[in-house]
Amino acid sequence: MWAYALKSKKRVLKALAYEETDRAPIDYWATRHIDSLLCKHFGVESREEVLRKLEVDLRYVFPEYAGPELRTYADGSYDDVWGVRRKRVETSMGEYDHEISNPLSSISTIEELEVWTPPSPDWYDYDSLKRQCERFRDYATVLVDKRTNRTSVLHAAIYLRGMQQALMDLFIKPDFTRRLYRKITDFYLEVNRRCFEAAGDGIDIFMIGDDLGTQDSLIVSPKIIREFLKPMLAEHARLAEKYGLYVMLHTCGSIRNIIPDLIELGVDILNPIQVRAKNMNPEEIKVEFGDKLCFHGAVDVQWTLPYGTTKDVRAEVRERIQTLGKGGGYILCSTHNIQAGTPLENILAMYKEAKRRA
Repeated sequence: MWAYALKSKKRVLKALAYEETDRAPIDYWATRHIDSLLCKHFGVESREEVLRKLEVDLRYVFPEYAGPELRTYADGSYDDVWGVRRKRVETSMGEYDHEISNPLSSISTIEELEVWTPPSPDWYDYDSLKRQCERFRDYATVLVDKRTNRTSVLHAAIYLRGMQQALMDLFIKPDFTRRLYRKITDFYLEVNRRCFEAAGDGIDIFMIGDDLGTQDSLIVSPKIIREFLKPMLAEHARLAEKYGLYVMLHTCGSIRNIIPDLIELGVDILNPIQVRAKNMNPEEIKVEFGDKLCFHGAVDVQWTLPYGTTKDVRAEVRERIQTLGKGGGYILCSTHNIQAGTPLENILAMYKEAKRRA
């Protein structure tokens, strides 16, 4: 029994070093709707205040955008940093920025691709990142931008080309695909290098976000992943490792049969362990990979949090900590953003149960 509470940063770093901690480190992923719900519940005005109320141990940082003004349209849509036109749409699950058009969907040759210019790494204020890291020095910090601009390969290509075309490209335009992936990768490598330099020792975890799975299988075959994606992802991992950072990969879905590849390319932390996807049983994954890989997530947003009782939620949280957290190596969080419609009492039960001392 621990006689004291660890500081958040130390708690996370001990867990990532496969050491037992006073309690499992906890994180928070949620939609803007849930942020607002919890702000109202706690009587606070910001997401940061919610994180403090929930005693969340991690913070997410990224330099502020300082580039050319991004185009906006009369219908409320806008171009993101990649030139993908998006519009915020209210759904039953909350607000999401949906794609309206993909800027590279109409091109077909490498020559046309060479004319296209990716965003510039100069478009960010790296001093702002240093200030963020200083503000959150007591927490474990994760370098990643919002989901529309996080370090990725396939994910970014899907935004630029559209999903159908990006997946077809892998088979009918392999050379085009390699060149597009190279341009995407070079941009993120340089942005991240500048971030690592600017932050010094202020960053603990570097996060890649490249969804590779569906509910029942991979989006593409292991052969395609190994040929096209794995080498690029490994470049990002090697850069982060050069700066002494843990590498975290977010990939939803049923991805168990490529977990050895993820470990091999340099992933230290796997998120989110989508427990209702095929072959993603957390106990089995811990036994098979828990000596080489840490885990982040695993509290179910598909059924338990939105539809279960508070008793169900508390039981699942305890089971995840006992299974994935045995011997360290686990950060508790939801398996995706907590969605609109999730009962407040279930969210609070999740965090209350997670904070019980070991």
